[in-house]
Order: sequence, then C-alpha cells, then structure tokens
Amino acid sequence: MGQFKTITWLAGGISVLAVNAALAQDGDVFALDPVFVYGDRAASEAGQSANSVAVVDAQALDQSTITTYRDAFRTMANVQAGDFVESGFIIRGVNSEGQTPGGLGTPLASYYIDGVQQTVEGTRRGPRSVFDAEQLEVYRGPQSTLSGRSALAGAMYLRTRDPDFSRSGKAYVAYGENNRKSVGLAFGDQLAPNLAYRISGEYFSKDNDLNYPSYRRFDRYGEIATEEYWTLRGKLLWQPAGDDSTNVLLSYSHSYDSPIPDDVAGPSWSTASTGYDARRGDIWGTILPDFYTVAVSEFPAFQDVRKTTVDNVGLEVTHKISDSLTFTAQTGYSHSVTERHSINEGTAGEFLTVDGEFDQTLITQEFRLNHEEPGLRWVAGLYAGQEDQGAFRDATLPNFSTFMPENQYSRNSADLFNLAAFGEVAYEFAPSWTVIAGGRLDYFDQTQTASLTTNGVLTSQTSSSFSDTVFIPKIGLEYALANDDRVSLIYQEGYRPGGSGILAATGAAYTYDAETAKTLELSYRGRALEDRLRFAGNVFFQQWDNQQVEIGSYPDNYVANAGRSESYGAELELEYTASQRLSLYSSIGLLNTEFKDFSAGGINYAGLSFPNAPETTLALGARWGGDTGWFALGNVKFTGASMSRLENGVARPATLEAYTTVDASVGYAWDNGAKLTVYGTNLFDTEYFTYENGPGVLATLGDRREIGVRFDYTF
Repeated sequence: MGQFKTITWLAGGISVLAVNAALAQDGDVFALDPVFVYGDRAASEAGQSANSVAVVDAQALDQSTITTYRDAFRTMANVQAGDFVESGFIIRGVNSEGQTPGGLGTPLASYYIDGVQQTVEGTRRGPRSVFDAEQLEVYRGPQSTLSGRSALAGAMYLRTRDPDFSRSGKAYVAYGENNRKSVGLAFGDQLAPNLAYRISGEYFSKDNDLNYPSYRRFDRYGEIATEEYWTLRGKLLWQPAGDDSTNVLLSYSHSYDSPIPDDVAGPSWSTASTGYDARRGDIWGTILPDFYTVAVSEFPAFQDVRKTTVDNVGLEVTHKISDSLTFTAQTGYSHSVTERHSINEGTAGEFLTVDGEFDQTLITQEFRLNHEEPGLRWVAGLYAGQEDQGAFRDATLPNFSTFMPENQYSRNSADLFNLAAFGEVAYEFAPSWTVIAGGRLDYFDQTQTASLTTNGVLTSQTSSSFSDTVFIPKIGLEYALANDDRVSLIYQEGYRPGGSGILAATGAAYTYDAETAKTLELSYRGRALEDRLRFAGNVFFQQWDNQQVEIGSYPDNYVANAGRSESYGAELELEYTASQRLSLYSSIGLLNTEFKDFSAGGINYAGLSFPNAPETTLALGARWGGDTGWFALGNVKFTGASMSRLENGVARPATLEAYTTVDASVGYAWDNGAKLTVYGTNLFDTEYFTYENGPGVLATLGDRREIGVRFDYTF
C-alpha cells in the first residue's frame, strides 16, 4: 500500500481542494476528496454547486500573509476590498453595500460568521480576523433565491473552527513593520462524551505610517495614530444522541475594532499641501483647503475617528432525519455599536466638534430541510429577519455664509422586517441532464425616519414606509459530460427595496426606488491530468434596473436611481499540483460595467463604468513544501484601472491606476507543531490608490508593505 499525504490546492482563492496523494510504485496517483461548503444551502459539496464561489481553507487562512478576510481577496478574481474604511467589500464591481455605501437600509451582499449575518457597521469594523477559522467562502453573483435578505450581489461566509472531542490548540505571536504586534490563542477539548468546547482570542495593533503633526495636541490622537483590534470567541457543541446525527452548536463572540483611515492630501488639496509623497493625513489641519482658511487655520471637526464593538450570538441545530434528509435551524443575533467622534472632541477648549453613533441590531431565524439522493437534490426553508438601525450626529460647526458657530443635530432610524419562503430543486430528468428550479417569495416592510435640527429649530424631517411582496425566480440546466465535467446555464433575479433620506448640506428630503437585477450565468467545472489540473470558468451577464447609486460625499451625498445599467464578465481558475511539494494556481477575472441610462444633479453619467470595477484582475500563486521542513509561499495580484467614486457635480470622476502587489513568505516547520515564518505583504511597496478625488486633491492609500516574523505552535 502506498503512503498517503494531504496536499492543499490554492485555486486562486477560488477553491481550495484537499488532495489525497497515494504514491504507487509506478507513479503518483491522486484521488480528490470532496470540498464541503457552508454557504450554499442547496448543495453540501463545491462540486455540486453551479455558483461561482471562492473557497479558502484552514491551511490557507493560517498563512502569515492572510490575517483578515480582506487579505484573502488578494487571491481571488473579481473580488476586492472596499475603497476606504467606510465601505464594504466588492464583488464583480459592486460594493457589498451597493453603489450606496454608508446609507441606512439593506446592503447588496452580506457577511456571515458561523451563520450569523453581520450588520453593515459590523462588516466594516467587526470580527474581521480569520484566526482559528475553518473556511472562508465568497459567492459571486446573486444568491437571492436561497440566502437571506441582502444577497443580490453575492455573499461571504466565514466558518470558525468548531469544537471536537479531542484536546487541541494553537497559538501564535507576530511582529512586523510599523510596530505591528499580534498574538492569538485557541484551545478546545471535551467536557463530556457528548459535549465539547472551543475558545479563542486574538489581539492586534499597528502604528499608522501617515503623518498627523497638527493633530498631536488632541486627546484622541492615539485613536488615529494606532490601529487596534481584538476579539474573543467561544463555541459549545452538544450531541444529545451521542453521535453526529444531531448537533447543537452555540457560538458567541465579542470584538473591538478601530481601524485607521488612509486618506492623504494631494498637491491640489491646497496651496499649503506638499503632495501625496508627504503622506499628510491631517487634511483638516494646517493644510486646510484655501476656501476654509478665510476664516480658520484648522478645522479638525471634519476628521472622524471611529471604533466599533460587535456581539454575535448563534445557535445552529442540525438533525439527520434520515440518510437523505437533514433539518437545520439557524438563529442569529448581531449587535454593533460604532462611536464616531471628531478628533478634537473631548479635548479641553474645543467647541467646534462632532459626536455621534451608529447602533444596529440584526436578528434572524431560518429553518430548512435538505434532501440529497442520486438524481434528486432539493432544499426548502423559511426565513425571518428583523433589523433596527439608529444613528445620531451632534455637531457644532461654522456656517460658511456667516462663519458663525452653528449647532446641528441629526437623527436617523430604520426598522426593517423580512419574511421569506424559499426552495430549490435539482432533478436529473434524463441521463446526464439536470434541471434546476428555485424561487423565493419575499415580504419586505421597512420604515425610515430622518430629522435635522439647526440652532434648536427643526429644519427638516422626513419619514417613509415601504412594503412589498416579490417573487424571485431561478431556473437552469446542467449537463454532465462523460468525464464528469459539468456545464450549467442559470438564470436568476435579485431585488432590493427603496428608501429615503435627508441631504445633510441643505436638509432637503429625497426618496429612491427599489432596484432589480436579472442575471444569466454559464459555468464549466472540470479536471484533467489525472486530477492534477482543475479548472472552473464562469461567464455572466447582469442587467440592472433602477440601480441605487450614491452621488458625492458627506454632507452633499444622496442616493439616486440609475434607469438602467449592465455588467458582464468572466472568471477562470486554474490549479495544478506539479508534485508532492509544489502546487500552483491562477485566477483571472474579466469585467465590463456601464451605466446605460443615468442622469442626476444635471449630469449625464451614461457610458461611465461602475466605481471601483476594474476590467481585469489576475492572481498567480504557488506553495512549496510539506508538513515539516522548509516551505515557501508566494502570490502576485494584478488589479486593473478603474473609475473612482461618483462625485457631486463632477461629470468625469478620477481614474484609479492599475497596480500589482506581491506577497511572499518562507519558513521552517518542526514535527513538534512549531513553525517559524518570515513574511512580506506588498513586498515591493507598490503605492496605489483605492479612492481619489480630483485628481490630485485627496486619495485613500492602499495597504503598504509589511515585513515581519511570526511564530506558530499547534498541538
């Protein structure tokens, strides 16, 4: 009998496959193990899913160059982080918050941790770490028929490590550039033959490498000079029947996250600006734009510092009714509180300040039945979600007409309820031919209120209610080739309700309509070279109607509807195991987006692409080494040029230039579970922008180089 060993396939972050390599005397023979997915409610294995899904497993998430879910995007096609801190993640050129980042209401793609759907603020600044995680999955394209509310653009799922019935643990310490310090510890064991637990904790801090000389005198300077994050997590697994026929999994986590802004002044910001190379982040300090210096030499009240705490509670019950039928009940509770202050708030003698908060609570409940047997697979379920959002902003700022102090108090709230019944069936009606049909009957009810009080006088108030019942269909056809390669063609739709708001600059109320999308997607999944080569391709076309788009930035931002827009593109992933110790991957994303019919604020945006939607993304990577001894990893990510955000009154926004980043690590692993790694992210310190106003006015810098060392111990 040959020797067995596990090899990790890194499919451009798209799929990570565990391969059992049996070494026969006449050569290497590889037999692929199935890859199980958590986010696809209609399939338990990646090979059964027609979705374009990126799956990164525990071994890949444990790399020194991947510490957050955003880091994992560097291995994926058509997936990237948002353009700055106050935004979500981007799938196929669409921000998870839609083209309306920051607005109250429903996002277009949601982030789930252990089945618990995160709030908008919790996704931005929440449990972002992937320490002690089993798997990260990013679903590209609509998931609206099966996933809960907010799945028109896609979904992301993080599964942390579940308890098991044997003692195990892991720990790490790391130190890198800019005084980066982090430490993590996880431990699990059984409490009884049918009861097990796992606990984990992580702390991270790092100094900001931008310059803020005019902010040093403020009490909150440390909040902008240092990034800080920590999380605590606990999970309890109970098997009342003494085996895995019934699992009751309770999870809880508490996190604190205070990321640093990366905005710097450009040469056109003011006559006092020394340009991007100076990396001046105190844009509302001594390099204030010339317009403001008429009355003041500094205006730090415009500089926000924010920190968020998130509490998550999840209860997942699974019960195998029979070999082919499984019942699942998933309860989720997420509460996030984001404090927002101007950097001078709380400092003695400062009276032009801003204080505020975002408070969001999301409670969800889902029940579903999954049936699997040869030739027939179906899922049916019920979903309910209740979200309460509240925000306030208390500011004392100068009136730019009189340059006298003016008190402004704004209040916003939203109450959102969603009830849905969903289902999908895949039936092999003829040899090799499978029809896929599904749908979701969704009921939405939401109420939004907003008010603005100026100098004690209510200057604006609005309240809107929106309710609707919609049916979201899905239909498709799949064909299995003789070599078990699979081709599928899927059509499905998506929907997001409308809403209202108040223009902060003037107090004027505005409303916007619901948006819909229709998507047609062709996918191909196959393998060759005795399963050493795996490939997957997806081609899609998406048509948007009444797409909700945010114009401008605070306080002039508002939401408008684009009459019609389109996006189309493709993802291609290749993965190749060259030998027992070397695996290679490539991931290519192509994307074209365009507003076909869109005018707002007297400007015709037709013909423009979506913001932050690069036409090309390319990832290349390799892993060399085994479980012990020397090892090395590398990843190259190319991101093509894209358009920056739509600015109020600007007909042609700035263009963000293409850029390439390189991550690499090398280390040595001992057979006692210890491992030492030297790593580098953005190894050549490529400077790139994720947002720019101007051009040359203001920009958000991408992640800079970090070189460090990390020690891991696993037992």
